[in-house]
Formats: sequence, C-alpha cells, structure tokens
Amino acid sequence: MGESLLLMDMNFVLLAEIPLYQSLIIKREYYGVGSFKLTLKRGAPGGGMLARDRLLYLHNRTDTMLLIEKVTRSDDTITADGLMLKGLAARRICVPPTAATSDPYRGFGWDRFTGDAESAILHFAAGNLTSPEDQKRKMARMTLAQNQHRGDSLPWQARFDKLSDVLATIGQTTGIGWDVRPDFANKQFVFGAWEGMDSTTGAGRAVFSREVGSVSSATYMDDGSAQVSTVYAGGAGEDENRMIYSIGNECTGWDRRELFTAVSGVETVEMLTLGAQQKLSSPRLTLTAQVRDCSLCRYRIDYDVGDVVTVVDDGAQMNARLIAMQETHEKGAVTLAATFGDAPVTLVSRLKQERSFVNV
Repeated sequence: MGESLLLMDMNFVLLAEIPLYQSLIIKREYYGVGSFKLTLKRGAPGGGMLARDRLLYLHNRTDTMLLIEKVTRSDDTITADGLMLKGLAARRICVPPTAATSDPYRGFGWDRFTGDAESAILHFAAGNLTSPEDQKRKMARMTLAQNQHRGDSLPWQARFDKLSDVLATIGQTTGIGWDVRPDFANKQFVFGAWEGMDSTTGAGRAVFSREVGSVSSATYMDDGSAQVSTVYAGGAGEDENRMIYSIGNECTGWDRRELFTAVSGVETVEMLTLGAQQKLSSPRLTLTAQVRDCSLCRYRIDYDVGDVVTVVDDGAQMNARLIAMQETHEKGAVTLAATFGDAPVTLVSRLKQERSFVNV
C-alpha cells in the first residue's frame, strides 16, 4: 500500500483522506510548474471528494502539494490531473503598471526590473499575485517569502507574458528556482525563491552512476542547436543613430554563432552589456535517467530537486543540476526518473525566452 493522500480546500480545511489509489505520478520541476496524475478505482475512500481547485498532499510530505485542475470519472476509474501548487502562478499574466492617462484603455507599458534573480522573481510575483495594482487580481492567502537576494543581477521586462514563463526564464538564466509552499500554521501559501545545494563535494556528495548502483538506465544529449557565442545588442535610437554594442567578439570561424537583441530604451553601455549577456548560451547538456533510491543516494535526504550533483555515464562525468524528478507511486513502490542538466531546447521555449528578456 502506498502512502496516504490528504485532500483539503484552499482555506486549509481538511476534507478527506485517500488511503487507496492505483497510481500517483508526480513531476517536480525546479524552474517550471510541474504536474501530477492520480488514478483510483471508483468508490475508493475519499474519491468522491476530488474536485477542481482542491489540494492533495502525501501524509508525510506537506511541502509537496498538488493543485487539482481536472477530474474525470468513468464507469470504474477516477483520475485527477493538475499541477504542483506553484502552478497557481500559471493563472496570471504579467500585467504592467498603468501610466497616468485619461484613456482607460491605454497606458500599459512594460514592467521593467533590474536586480538580483531572487528580487526579480519576487518583484513579478508581487505585481501579479500578492500586491497587484488591480486588487481583483490578488491571489487569496498568498504571501511572499523573505528576500535573500540570491542570484546574478540582470535587467528584465515583461508585458502580458504568462507569469510562470517569466519566472522559469529568470530561473533558467540565473540558476535560481522558485516554489509555492503551504504554511499550515498561518494558513497561507508562501511564494519564494529556491536555491538547490551543491552536493558535488564533501561528505554529502551525491553521485549518480551505473557503477555504484544509483542509476539503472540513462540517455545523454549534447545539444548545440541554440548556442549563442556573440551578441549584438541595440539600444536607444533609430537606424544609423541607434546604439549598438556587441560581446563575444573573440569568437571566430565555425565557433562563432551570432544573435541580435533589441534592448528597448537603453542608453548606457552597462545596460546594453547586461542585456547582451542574457543571450549568450552554451551547448545544453541533458541527461535523463531512471535512478534508484539506494543507501548511497537517498532522494529528499541526500539530494533533492534543484541540487547540483555528480553524474557519471560511459566514463563521462559532469556536475549538473537536478532540474526535474518524476515520481511514480504504484503498488506500494516508488520509481524515480530524473532529468539532470539543462532542459532540452525547443522552438517554443526559445520564442518564450525571446519575449521574456529585455528586448522588443
């Protein structure tokens, strides 16, 4: 028998316990919102209480909370699909503050922010979740965690982009994750930045390899399709009077991969440099693996999502961040599928990245 699930509403009222289910698949992500799928037999205890906008969590893991988005009932099966609790951020777009204007349909510009990654994450969360200009957009019971000012300082801007996409882009660029976790004592949902530990050295070192028995199978990908070595950044002005600054000019020949980015309204070399630096991109290394929860590497004890760990495969070794973990709870056992390194590049993610950085 698997670990029991508890069901509650958005006001922290406990509604039911679900002790029996066929399977529970949870995908936790460091940068993205993650997802889950629960399957149980119709008539199972607690199944009748499953509904949209209710929350599930494992009995001994109150920090891993699941937001139900869809419930399907068939003749003999009930399924509940949804996101991790941080998926609440996917319900908002980044609405920029309005400028003083007599026209109620105009005045929206860009929401711009320059600062460390954690401050940027909290800035966009405050403007669209906890303290929006339009109070109807405020997310009930949501509060911000204390700012520890982690991560590199860069300029950011957003304009009607999905909030969760903007937060993911900030994270992927700076290595800082984000999450929403329940505070049962105060009956609040706490939005905050999340920084994984470095588990590549010392007594707490986490090593994943077939040789030590912590990996059963693996797929390694080295992807240079989105690599950028040289960036030309355009700032204020037009045509031949426009400010243009470039970085990465030391790259030559086959190794030189160029990109132009427009950094709207910027009039200083310093800000152009920061905007250009955002676009530099190395080849992406990704390793997906079926991992074993063995005595040498215990999930959520010796390592967790967001941590930097050592991965060894076919003699190649790299220190990589654990960016996602899929847990499958089935028949009393848990299987783990881990993704290390950078998320695979797709055209959609590339286009979203172009919108979220400081450019037109």
